[in-house]
Amino acid sequence: MSPIRLVPQRALPVLIGLLAVFTGPLPTTAQTRPDTLHTDTTNLGPRLEPILDALSTTDRTATLAAEQLANLKAQPLALNRASVADLSMLPRLTSRDAHRIVQYRTDNGPFTAVEDLRAVDGIGPAAVQSVRPFLQLEETASRSIFPPIRTITSNLRVRLTQRYTRRLDLGRGFREDRFLGPPGRLTTRLQLAYERRLQLALTLDKDPGEPLRWSPQTQTYGFDHITGSLALRDLGRLETLVLGDFTAQFGQGVALWQGLRFGKGRDPIAPAHKRGRGVRPYHSASETSFFRGAAATIGLPGELSLTAFASRRRRDASVDSSSAGGTGPLPVRTVSGGGQHRTPSELARKGTFGETTLGGALAYRRAGLHLGVTGYRARFSRPLRPGDRPYRRFRVTGDGTSMLGGYGTVFLGDYTVFGDVARSPRGSFGGLLGAALDGDYAEAVVVGRRYPPDFASFYGNAFGDGSRPQNEMGVYTGLQLQLAPKWSVGAYLDQYRAPWLQFNVPRPSTGWEARVVLDYAPRPWLSSYVQVRVQDEDEGTEYRRAGRSLEGLQRKRRYSTRWHTEYLFSDALTVRTRLELSLHTTPDARSNGFFLSQGLRWSPHPTLTADVRIAFFDTDGFPARIYAYEHDLRYSFSAPVFFDRGRRAYALVRYEPFSSLALEAKYGVTRYDNRTTIGSGLNQTEGSRRREVRLQVHWTP
Repeated sequence: MSPIRLVPQRALPVLIGLLAVFTGPLPTTAQTRPDTLHTDTTNLGPRLEPILDALSTTDRTATLAAEQLANLKAQPLALNRASVADLSMLPRLTSRDAHRIVQYRTDNGPFTAVEDLRAVDGIGPAAVQSVRPFLQLEETASRSIFPPIRTITSNLRVRLTQRYTRRLDLGRGFREDRFLGPPGRLTTRLQLAYERRLQLALTLDKDPGEPLRWSPQTQTYGFDHITGSLALRDLGRLETLVLGDFTAQFGQGVALWQGLRFGKGRDPIAPAHKRGRGVRPYHSASETSFFRGAAATIGLPGELSLTAFASRRRRDASVDSSSAGGTGPLPVRTVSGGGQHRTPSELARKGTFGETTLGGALAYRRAGLHLGVTGYRARFSRPLRPGDRPYRRFRVTGDGTSMLGGYGTVFLGDYTVFGDVARSPRGSFGGLLGAALDGDYAEAVVVGRRYPPDFASFYGNAFGDGSRPQNEMGVYTGLQLQLAPKWSVGAYLDQYRAPWLQFNVPRPSTGWEARVVLDYAPRPWLSSYVQVRVQDEDEGTEYRRAGRSLEGLQRKRRYSTRWHTEYLFSDALTVRTRLELSLHTTPDARSNGFFLSQGLRWSPHPTLTADVRIAFFDTDGFPARIYAYEHDLRYSFSAPVFFDRGRRAYALVRYEPFSSLALEAKYGVTRYDNRTTIGSGLNQTEGSRRREVRLQVHWTP
C-alpha cells in the first residue's frame, strides 16, 4: 500500500471536521459548564467502556470481564463486609488498596458512606468515583445466619435477560444445509439473589447453526449449552458454598486458575499482579474454563480458611480413531474449547472427554501477609495422546494429571511482594515472583516468570505471553506515573523466550513487547490519549538450501500507533474519535494499516441512549490488522478485527421505559472494497457486505 493511501479520500471530510471541532472554540454548552460532571450511577456503560477498551483485544476472555463487571453492578458488594478478595475485583483497586480498606474498617469501625473511602490511605477521589457503582452500604448490626423465609422472599431480586443475535448474510454452511440448526444465536439468563448471601443462576445458550433438540445421548437438553449454580455465602464458618458450575482461582494462577484472565493491555500494572478469588459461581455463556460439581470454603480458627471442591464434567475432544483395535477407550489428541456443535462431525465430538477432578486449598490471612497451598488431582475418561509432533512433546499425556503449588503475598507499606510456584507430575517446578510499588504518584511492578518446557499445568492460567504457563521464561516491567494533574503516562516492557518449539515455530525463539500510553485530561469533559506499541519476536519460515526445503526462524516486528479522544459537548452528547496506524515487517515483506473512526453517544433523556460509529480501514492484508473495541449489549464484549479495505458502521440503542425494563438493539454492517467473499470454510459468505443484528431484553422486577 502506498503512503498516499493511508488516508482515504472519503475520510478527508471527516478529518477536516474533526480538526475544526478540536482546534476551534469550545462549544457554548461546554464553555458555561463547571469542571465537574454529574455522574449517574444507574448507567454503567460509561464506567465499563474505559475498562473494557483497555483490555487486550485478542484476549478471548474479555467477555467474561464484561459479564463480571455487569454482575457486580447488579449485585454491589457490601462495603462493610466485603473481603480483600472481593474488593480486589473492583476496577482501579489494587490488592494493597483492598487490604488497606479492610484494615481501616477493622481499626476505625464500619464506613458510613462510600465517600468515606477517601480517608483510607492511597484511595483518591478518582478511585472512589470508579468503584461507587459496585459498592453499597448495609446495616452493620449483626444478622441472623439463617434469616426467615419471608425475609428472603421479600428481598429476593430477580434478573431475566433474553438475547437474540444473528448475521443477516448467511454463510455457506446455511446455504448448503450443512448446519443442523437455524442461523440465530439465542441466550437466556435467569438470576435470583438475596443480597450476596444467596445466588441462583441459570444460563441457556444456542450458537448459530446449532439445533434446539432434546438428546441425552449427546448431552443436549433443548439448548446446546446449559450452565447453572446455587451459591451461598456468609453462613457462619461456611464462607462460600457453590453447587453446580464454578471457577477456582488461587494465587497467581500457576497451578490453578479457571475463568477470567487479563492479558497485556493499556493498564501496565493490573495484568501482571493477579488476585485470586477462590471459588466463585460460574454463569457465563462461554463454554470453557469452569468446573462442574460442588465447592466450599470454610473459615477455621487462627486466620485459616479451607477450600475443597469436586468436579465432573465432559468436554469436546478429537478422538484418535487410528488406535482402534486396542484395549480400553480410544485416546484423544486435543481437547477443544470452541463449544460449537453445528454439524454431525462437531456434534460427534461433544462430551467425548470426561474429567473428574478433586482439589482444594488452605489459606492463611492476617494483616500484611497472605499465604496458601493448593493442589488437585484429575482423572480422564480417555487417555490424552497429543501426537508425535515435536512441539507437543511435553504436553499433558496419559489418564490423568495433578499439581501441587504454594503462593503468597506480603504487604510492606507501599510495597507488595508476591509469588507462586507449583510442581508438575514430571517433577519440574514452574512459577513467578514479583514486586509492586503503589505510591501516590507512581505505580510499578516487576515480575519474573519461569515455566519450563516440561512444566504442564493443565488448569493453570498464569501471567505470560502465551496462552498457558509452559515453555516460557520472561521478565515484565510496568510503570504508571502521574506526571501532573492533567497528565499521566503508563508503559511496560516484556522480554520473553521459549526454550522449546512452538506451533509453527520450529526452533527455540525469543521476543519482546513494549507499550507506552500518554493520557491527557485538561477538563472533565475532554480527555485524550496516545498509545504506541511495538512487538518484536521470532516466527517460523521455510527456505531452500542446496535444493532442500528447510525450516528456520525469521524476525517479525509489528508497530501500532493510536490517538483517541473524547469530548463531552453536554451531558447528552459525547463525541469519540480514534485514529490508528499499524506496520508489520519481516525481512521479505512490509504491510501498512490505517483505521479511522468517528463515534457519537446521544442521550436526550435518562431512559434513552444511542451509540453510533462509522469507521474506515485500509490495510495490506491480515498481518497489518487492527482491533478496535466497540460498544455492545450488556454482558457482551466486541472488538472486531479490521483488515483489507472497507467501512464499518453500527448503531446501538438502549431504551428503559421503566426502571425494571431495558430494551437494547444493535445493527452493524461491514463493507469491503476489495473482496467478493467474506470468511472461509462453512462460514464463508458471498458478496462484499456482512450485516448482523443483536436484540436484548433485560427485566428486573
